[in-house]
Amino acid sequence: MKKLKYTRTQGLIRVLKAMKYRECPLYIRMIGSEVFMYDVIIKNQLYSSYIIITPKKGTDKLTKQEIQSGMALINAGAQATIDTLLGVQLDKEVERKAKIIAGVN
Repeated sequence: MKKLKYTRTQGLIRVLKAMKYRECPLYIRMIGSEVFMYDVIIKNQLYSSYIIITPKKGTDKLTKQEIQSGMALINAGAQATIDTLLGVQLDKEVERKAKIIAGVN
């Protein structure tokens, strides 16, 4: 029997943050180099959403600041989803960021 070799690879999906918010498991992930996604479980139901943030013109990668901003925006969207489904009043800053994600002015 041939012995298997282990090779370290760069994954396409990175978990940026795993936490609980209002006792709901919440996972923030980055897929590739531009897609930010959340998965959250609320009352045994899975909810997901994503946003796409493209690099500035002339560059091919997001900066650390852009990645942090993407994480903050998608996290706000996840928190707004949780709060809305649980009937909790939205925090003003979370509501502002959630409206950015939804494209509402």
